[in-house]
Amino acid sequence: MMNVKQEKLTELTSKLTIEVAEQDYQSQVKKTLTGYQQKANIPGFRPGKVPFGMIQKMYGNSVLVDEVNKLLSESLNKHIEENKLDLLGQPIPAEDNEVADFDAAKDFTFHFEIAVAPEFELDLPKIKVTNYQLTIGDKMVQESVDRLLERFKDEDGKLPELNQELFDKVYGEGAIKSEEELRERIRKDGERMYQQQVDRKFTQDAIEAVVEGTKFEMPDDFLKRWLFVSNQEKDLTKEQIEADYDKYRNMLKWQLIEAKIIKEREIKVDRNDVKEYYINHVVSQYFPIPEDEEGRKRIEQFAETMMENQQETKQVYDMVYDMKISDILRAELKISNKKMDADAYVEMLKKEHEASEKSEEEKK
Repeated sequence: MMNVKQEKLTELTSKLTIEVAEQDYQSQVKKTLTGYQQKANIPGFRPGKVPFGMIQKMYGNSVLVDEVNKLLSESLNKHIEENKLDLLGQPIPAEDNEVADFDAAKDFTFHFEIAVAPEFELDLPKIKVTNYQLTIGDKMVQESVDRLLERFKDEDGKLPELNQELFDKVYGEGAIKSEEELRERIRKDGERMYQQQVDRKFTQDAIEAVVEGTKFEMPDDFLKRWLFVSNQEKDLTKEQIEADYDKYRNMLKWQLIEAKIIKEREIKVDRNDVKEYYINHVVSQYFPIPEDEEGRKRIEQFAETMMENQQETKQVYDMVYDMKISDILRAELKISNKKMDADAYVEMLKKEHEASEKSEEEKK
């Protein structure tokens, strides 16, 4: 196997030098070209009788490039695997890497830069985050009642009375028996509706707090170059990367932290976890979950059918991992619960959104 040298540049980055000699690729290139010769169908020559020199002239350069790239890839992967390098990003061509002259040269030298993931300690209990507990106030309940009455007004525009007939029409017969029960139902339904949003905000705030509260160095110069090289097809400019780098950096930091949580807490997601997700979060939206064994089996079979969609199931695996990590954050972070009226909560989110947009505009 070819010679690979590793030279440390910084605490987290290194330069890899790979030398490819003619003897490393010569036999495979000849073998590939011989295969082309045997299959070539060129006017004026019988099949398999095209001169090797002609085949070499037609295909030699492209075969050489393919073989050298294949050897480079194999050597990089072997070096990374043998040295147990936990890479951050992918190897990228070094800035002093010269363009290989495949027409004239026979031996080649390539330089790559790599970055390894930093080591760090994770101390979740010291990190603080707020968990909002929303209450639906009388004002919001009254607004919901007013909308309900407006929805069921008659052709003359007359609003209905808050009576048993209206309760049964909206919630089913006998489910609500008084105006007091109606208002309490509206309040509870509202709190459940907002709870999903509150849970999403908790997870988002918790991730930001963990990223901010877990200190370790990142190979910023390397990462900026890696982002540029790996996104050239998207026309991502160096200026755009520089402007948004804090966002990219925090995303990469969270990926490292998330991987550490999964490893240290031994988080696993199996097929049964995914099936339960389908049953509780997807199937339950269309059918009530039956309590009898026979009904449960039918629902499980329905979930199994849904799991045959591999693309969606892969997304569900990721979502279940996210849910398990969120559970760990709730269990281990230093959480302060804060009760807040839903109207005030919505206003707070609005101000946060406006502040975020203003910050983005200032960057531009």
